[in-house]
Amino acid sequence: MLKLVDLANRADFDAGPLRVSPATRTVTGPAGIATLEPIVMKVFLLLLDAGGGVVTRDELFASAWGGVFVGDDSLNRAIGRVRKIAGETAPGLFEIETIPRTGYRLTGEILASAGAADGSHQANSGRGMSRRVIVGAGAAVVLAAGGGLGLWWSRSADDDRFNGLLKRAREGLDYGDGSPEPANYLRQAVAMRPRDAAAQGLLAFALTYTTKLRKNGSDSAVDEAQEAANTSLRLDPAEPNARLALIQLQTTLDLATTEDRVRGILATAPDNILAMRVLWSLLQSAGRSRDALALVQRAVSIKPLAAANNYPLAQLLWIVGRTSEADRIIDRAMESWPKHRYVRFARFTIFAFTGRPRAALAMLDSDETRPQGFSPASVALYRISLAALDQPSRSNVAEAVRANADAVKQDPKLASQAVLTLCALGQVDAAFEIANDLLLFRVPSDSAVEDAAGRRRVRSTAWRFTPWLFTPPAAPLRADPRFAALCDGTGLTDYWTKRRIKPDYQLVGA
Repeated sequence: MLKLVDLANRADFDAGPLRVSPATRTVTGPAGIATLEPIVMKVFLLLLDAGGGVVTRDELFASAWGGVFVGDDSLNRAIGRVRKIAGETAPGLFEIETIPRTGYRLTGEILASAGAADGSHQANSGRGMSRRVIVGAGAAVVLAAGGGLGLWWSRSADDDRFNGLLKRAREGLDYGDGSPEPANYLRQAVAMRPRDAAAQGLLAFALTYTTKLRKNGSDSAVDEAQEAANTSLRLDPAEPNARLALIQLQTTLDLATTEDRVRGILATAPDNILAMRVLWSLLQSAGRSRDALALVQRAVSIKPLAAANNYPLAQLLWIVGRTSEADRIIDRAMESWPKHRYVRFARFTIFAFTGRPRAALAMLDSDETRPQGFSPASVALYRISLAALDQPSRSNVAEAVRANADAVKQDPKLASQAVLTLCALGQVDAAFEIANDLLLFRVPSDSAVEDAAGRRRVRSTAWRFTPWLFTPPAAPLRADPRFAALCDGTGLTDYWTKRRIKPDYQLVGA
């Protein structure tokens, strides 16, 4: 926590054209002088000392207010006053960027000169320590202890910040909603320690995971992930998350080879839940839901409070026919993580296709429960489809068939939704027509780019993620002889042959 004595003992310093005086709580620039309240000066120093990194709201409350609850209004007022400093002293020199749901960071030309100013300040002040040390430790204690203890404090503060960034990134990945926040934390971590193999590897995975879930992989995200993975593996050839990221980045329709590579990671890092997550997704897509369930249950035993482990558990319990258990798990998840996009999706899907379409419709009626991943077109289509599932009259079913066929023509991303609905309504021919159009190809022409070595790699592998083919509503599809041709055309038959196994739906008693 920053105290008033810390402000009083901190020497004046330059930040570009600004002269910052913590003791007098003034900032002087070519356009004038700003006099700040103690809290505002503390917030300004914390943002300056972060060097352009994100300072979370929790960190600001802890360091400026000492953890005392004062409410968001106090922080908002302090940030608003900091924003006015530039206009009063040096217009255009810096801005304060709001990072939604996280915190704030300083941006602008002031960052380019802050390092040089800091260095000259250290040389002229005789204190022999960085501004970060003074803020983090308390000036009086550091001065009394001498330069050696000051260096220790500096390293300790950097360690705390680095480890804190990794912790928040891992928590974000455990939450598992595809948010870019884990990657943003990891970018800050690798900026602090570019030679940390684990941080680079985790950044590579976070980037590939986010683009895969959000289905919006870009060349820049792919290139950044590739660079982070390569850097990590140069430092540590066995780094598991970097290896996992490369598996996600590389194009292959050979599911058996991909499975072997992921299992190779788990052989050396058996508790790596990120690798488990990739593997259970592959197993689901290959019709091996029971094996996927066993893997999810292992992940839950390691991290029972991770949202990214719980919603797949509910989905797989439903898929293998244990609906009451699935309901119990997903209801508990809805209480624990009510705003989680995939928790809501799992709750909605289980309602929709277990004879409870009215409960699913009720979820669509509320902003508090509607799955955030549903587009307006998806919501509108579900309203028609769920009405037909609730009251399957000839006219309702006919309207649902027409609506689903038309919707897919307008937006192919609605194909899996349409196939499941049509199957549930007993319209298997219409379902096959859409499924074949969606899946019967090997490498989509617009899904890959050439890398420098001429190998093809995907922007998004979302089109290969087909666990919905093996869910309960798709049972009529799987029971139809045409399903074998669909599996041939998607590479699933090749996979089962190489593995010398049968998918769950072909097993006796499944």
